[in-house]
Amino acid sequence: MLTAADPSIPSAPEAVRVFLQTLPKPARLLVAISGGSDSTGLLVALAAHAGRDVALTAVTVDHRLRPESAAEAAAVGKLCAQLDIPHVILAWTDEKPRTGISAAAREARYTLLCRAAVDMGATAIVTGHTLDDQLETVAMRRTRGDGWVPGHAGMADAVLLHRRHWLLRPFLRTWREDIRDFLRAAGQGWSDDPSNGDLRYERVRTRARLQSADATDLSDIEAAGERRRALSDCAAALLAEQAQVHHGALMHIPPSALAEDAAVLRYALAASAAVIGGREHGPASQSMDRVMDMVAAHRLDRLTAGRVVFDNRRNGLFLCRENRELPEIRAAAGETRDWDGRFRVTNSAAEPMTIGPARVDRQEAQALFPGVPASIALRAARGMVAAPGAVSILAPYDRFLPQFDYKLATTLAELFGCDTFPPVPWNDSSRKR
Repeated sequence: MLTAADPSIPSAPEAVRVFLQTLPKPARLLVAISGGSDSTGLLVALAAHAGRDVALTAVTVDHRLRPESAAEAAAVGKLCAQLDIPHVILAWTDEKPRTGISAAAREARYTLLCRAAVDMGATAIVTGHTLDDQLETVAMRRTRGDGWVPGHAGMADAVLLHRRHWLLRPFLRTWREDIRDFLRAAGQGWSDDPSNGDLRYERVRTRARLQSADATDLSDIEAAGERRRALSDCAAALLAEQAQVHHGALMHIPPSALAEDAAVLRYALAASAAVIGGREHGPASQSMDRVMDMVAAHRLDRLTAGRVVFDNRRNGLFLCRENRELPEIRAAAGETRDWDGRFRVTNSAAEPMTIGPARVDRQEAQALFPGVPASIALRAARGMVAAPGAVSILAPYDRFLPQFDYKLATTLAELFGCDTFPPVPWNDSSRKR
């Protein structure tokens, strides 16, 4: 059972000390701070414990969703001046969507933080996500029934944003109330966002529900995280040893791999389907059930899930993009565009160009995919992009890569001929509990 008095849960200063010990030096940290208790506690604790070999810069994103936000950002600036920490305010000035505002704000926030990280040459971005946030995330994923990955693992300690910037969460095992106790002892206040009490938001409703929940139902997060990491690593090993990818458009899984552990195979196929389908998430749980039933029954059949055709033949399982709804987009001279979530194309010509699917016949397809059944070769070829110099991208990992899936993403990058991912900027083994 997780309780506030559990000695295995670190206090705010302890969490920051452990984090700094595991961080290679010298380091330059971008500290995301809203002015709330969690991020304020993180900045104050880092200021107290970071040595000269760790430089801090605070960044506040003003989402401009409330009239008070500008004043709150200015108050953070005063705190940073007291701590002698540089402070930058970035505003989300885009037009706000009518629905999905929380997700849009999060995406805008991460984009702005990444831009700031480039400007300051940051080693990493650090945020004040807490154990309370972790419990809420797990509860929301359970309610949604997120099926393609084990959602009970919750948030990862580290997430790679846009293939370039690691976001680290030093407080992910620390209670919010402990952080507030730390701030009270330091004589430091914080601001409370009124939206944190607005029941129109899923997280707020979940928080209210958890206040009366049995804590024993939420005490397996650490074990679930390790299970997900182990499952993902096994899926990476399976793909590295047995899968083949041709032209970034066709994956072949031999019969020997289809006899592997069902949970590992499912994870590998779901992640691969997300890449081949050009989507940030793999097929829905029910769709993966159908795929796994086909494989387990050794049924020679074909089905579609998540824009991917799973074609089970005697010589193995073939995965490629279905040929429906393949887009045509325009790229200006010198412009780089992502096509279908699967390929990145740069128009190096002096004139605009149209980027669309390849127009090939059966003979051309067989030349591209020799030894592959003709119907599969044609489907795979017609799912490719007709553009010179196109490179594969990994839709589920190029924007947001949780540390759980680092080895799997690296394996898929190798199979699809993508650039590799930067290593996590801390001693990962020392973070395990």
